[in-house]
Amino acid sequence: MKVGNKNNYWVINEKEIDISRDSSNPVSIKIEDPKKLKFDPSRAALIIIDMQNFFCSPLLDRSPEALELSPFIAKAVMNCRKLGMSVAWVNWGNRLDTANLPPSLQYAFKGHPDQAGIGESLPKNLGPSLVKDSWSAAVVDELRESINPEDWWIDKYRMSGFPGTILDQTLRANGINTLFFAGVNTDQCVLGTMQDAAFLGYDSILLKDCTATTSPSYALEATFYNMKAIGGFITNSSNLAVKEKELIGHSEI
Repeated sequence: MKVGNKNNYWVINEKEIDISRDSSNPVSIKIEDPKKLKFDPSRAALIIIDMQNFFCSPLLDRSPEALELSPFIAKAVMNCRKLGMSVAWVNWGNRLDTANLPPSLQYAFKGHPDQAGIGESLPKNLGPSLVKDSWSAAVVDELRESINPEDWWIDKYRMSGFPGTILDQTLRANGINTLFFAGVNTDQCVLGTMQDAAFLGYDSILLKDCTATTSPSYALEATFYNMKAIGGFITNSSNLAVKEKELIGHSEI
């Protein structure tokens, strides 16, 4: 069965969902589905969302679950690079004066009057909150070695990484149509970016072991449900592991 149009389509059979669009060098991976997923790594990117000090650092009393993702994300980055995939770091990087932020967004970060909102000073002399080039907006130290100069760095200003940013432009300019997602929080910024990606026509795959949230379990369950409802897929980073003999002429993983 072919789904799509003559130029942009998936092919689905009893064993596999082929989103590679007749690529000459596809890879097949296991997903949370009886079928496998076949995609073209040269047209795929790993999108890592909000692995920043603001959301992960114990200095701000954050849940350890976020920082514990670091080794899984680092391994995912390595596996994706071996496949020839691109890597994008999508993070909050706001103006200090927050001139581009609506009241609703600023209010969402003000849990109570004493909490530092975006652009305001954090406790313990940690600088402004989620302002570009500040400590709180920096990627956690545990992932710094995973960043390469050729990676794409995208500053975002909403829960989703798409509104008002160069993410869509960068992906399209590089022929990317398939996105793998990692980061925090699963049901907020990760889901928001995945939904916008799906609405813009990208293939979306969530790396379940590379994402976490502090929200209640029902919010996470709803995220996984809605991920599939928008035509996305779920897998684990280990399914992107490449054996040396498979690096030449991609084959099934």
